[in-house]
Amino acid sequence: MTRPVADFQPTELVRRLDRTVRRYSLVSALALSPDQRTLAFVSDRGGTYAVWGITLREAPSAAPPEAGTPSAALREVAGPGEPLPLLQLEGLAVRSVAWSSRGELAAAADRDGTERWQIWLRDATGTVTGLAVSEEHRAQHHLSWNAWSPDGTALAYSSNAREAADVDLAVRVRDGSRAEIQVAGPSWHLAGGWSPDGRQVAVQRIRDNLDQDVLLVDAVTGVTRLVTPAAGGAQHVPAGWLADGRLVLTTDLGREHLALVALDAATGAREVIDAPPNADVELAVSSADGRVQVWSVNEGGWSTLRWRAADGARGERVLYGVCEDLVISASGGLAAYLRSSPTEPAQLWTLDPQTGETRLVHATTAAVPRRELVEPEALRIPGPRGPIPVFVYRPQADAAGAVPAVLYVHGGPETQSRPAYDHVLSHLQALVHRGVAVVVPNIHGSTGYGRSWQGAIHRDWGGVDLEDLRAVATWMATAEPGFRRDRLAVYGGSYGGFATLTCVTRLPELWHCAVDLFGVSNLVTMIEHSAPNWRRFLARWIGELPRDREMLMARSPATHLEAVRCPLLVIQATNDPRVPKDESDQVVTRLRALGRRVEYIVIEDEGHGFTKRRNTERVYTKIVDWLAAELLAP
Repeated sequence: MTRPVADFQPTELVRRLDRTVRRYSLVSALALSPDQRTLAFVSDRGGTYAVWGITLREAPSAAPPEAGTPSAALREVAGPGEPLPLLQLEGLAVRSVAWSSRGELAAAADRDGTERWQIWLRDATGTVTGLAVSEEHRAQHHLSWNAWSPDGTALAYSSNAREAADVDLAVRVRDGSRAEIQVAGPSWHLAGGWSPDGRQVAVQRIRDNLDQDVLLVDAVTGVTRLVTPAAGGAQHVPAGWLADGRLVLTTDLGREHLALVALDAATGAREVIDAPPNADVELAVSSADGRVQVWSVNEGGWSTLRWRAADGARGERVLYGVCEDLVISASGGLAAYLRSSPTEPAQLWTLDPQTGETRLVHATTAAVPRRELVEPEALRIPGPRGPIPVFVYRPQADAAGAVPAVLYVHGGPETQSRPAYDHVLSHLQALVHRGVAVVVPNIHGSTGYGRSWQGAIHRDWGGVDLEDLRAVATWMATAEPGFRRDRLAVYGGSYGGFATLTCVTRLPELWHCAVDLFGVSNLVTMIEHSAPNWRRFLARWIGELPRDREMLMARSPATHLEAVRCPLLVIQATNDPRVPKDESDQVVTRLRALGRRVEYIVIEDEGHGFTKRRNTERVYTKIVDWLAAELLAP
């Protein structure tokens, strides 16, 4: 029986903030109430992303929630584990949340995928007001997971309202309308948590994905000082504070992989909390009082959760899947995390760091039985600059003979394909179910395999990645007997779309068909047309104009479209702030002029990705049906 794609899509999508994006934006789609009785999470279960709440089970001795609090309101309506709407904003999609010690829930949301997030506040009575809302939503605001001061009277957030090209750090006093810029300048500045005494705010200054500083800002005097090495050239991601006033950071200073360290800002001394060999500490959180830390370790794409408390309690739990989000309550008495595996959609779990008890509090499901899904095979394919990590999803054993295969390339490029059943893997599983193998590589530029592997892509788009893509594609066509070499496809979105277009223009003889989902086609116009606060970043990441124009044009798929032989499906959204629609228009216009077969779908009310469930279902159903029709036709 051929199942429809809808059977593979989870009943709801708990919002995932890519692990790499989370690391560099410090945001979370989870939040724990100050009384630890409610877990807020962002989900599309109502049609678009909104904030929902789960009333958590509690010990019999626990006092009842105070009247008028969000926990009390939830318990009047919902039983344990039954989600209830907490914050729904008409016409807006929520991205991130943060809960104050006073019971106020802040949420950042945008309209139709524009990424111009505004910050809204739900107080303990359920009243919703705008906290940082710009005129006509022109400015972009970033809300960190630990944005609130310990006493809940102030919120630190980021904004480009002063200058569109910059992202400044501001502090808004809750009992008034005053918001003061604390750190400004030509860079991205993100809130990295308040000191336990509420006096200082850690600020992450981002130059690119491999180069960040941390500053400390005195919230009273405004005095700012740099506390990481001035020379730069290392990742420094703030994760909170310790009770003794030291900062908690993940950093790769002097290392290939990210370690968890405690930094004494006065002396510069560093204590290593965890430095797993050949693995990254990817997500880390510390309680507001600094007494408890929880972190996840990424080894080869799989996650292990670890924790410690000031009283000496420590623990570890292998997740047999992926930790996709992680938060901790202000007191450190409870942590919450988002887990999924290759065959299990999103699950919300809580962890008691004192006892080590973990509890499943909410699980999403899909109509397809788990037995019909496949686990990936982890391989290393020889490449010109080292073995390339690859996950291979093969149709179940009843498939006869060699099968068609799709090369799926992740976005970023500085992210990582993981064995996690999300909106991407769910429809790839649907493709596998129909008898098509899927090969998912983590080529140079991917995170999780060390600083050198990740940094190789900088200013080398269409260079090192093309070498890796050629190696993987050649393996698929010549070294893997289970694949039909005459029925290979390539597919990807965002940077993965660039990789797809690179494959069909630079390796055109290999492909039977291809899917480009909001992919970059012209590196020059990508830089010229990008949003103001992205241009400085793109100059370090892709190249500088006019200096690199000739090289960038030579590397651009748009330069080589005459070489395309196979049919393409191109999908683009009109509001995309990262990859402007012109990138796809160039491809479609030129290919049609050349007489190539290309189908073009434009989504009018989305940006770089999908915030509305109807669009998610429409796009991924189309991709699976189109690929299956092309690859499985007689």
